[in-house]
Amino acid sequence: MVKFARLLCLLCFLPVASFAEFDENPRTIPLETFKERFTASELFDITTAYAEDAYIRNVVSTLSDMGNVDLDSAIIKNSMIYLTSKSIISMNRAKEILK
Repeated sequence: MVKFARLLCLLCFLPVASFAEFDENPRTIPLETFKERFTASELFDITTAYAEDAYIRNVVSTLSDMGNVDLDSAIIKNSMIYLTSKSIISMNRAKEILK
């Protein structure tokens, strides 16, 4: 009972926001983790397309301003569809990246 009381006291002093951060959207990951989901070949193809494609430049610019990436956001889903339509990544890889 004493251990439980100590744990309860400890939990009372934690800010409520600390729990909300984890429960808010479990499909949000750091930008670096998102980048690591792509293969070197895919990143090379994206970089090559970046020079010629305004949509890809816009997405890369938008992502560079983000600290975390919401895998369910419209920009991420639409960009994966776009990369698939340009044959930069396959549909299976897009699904794997968005897992």
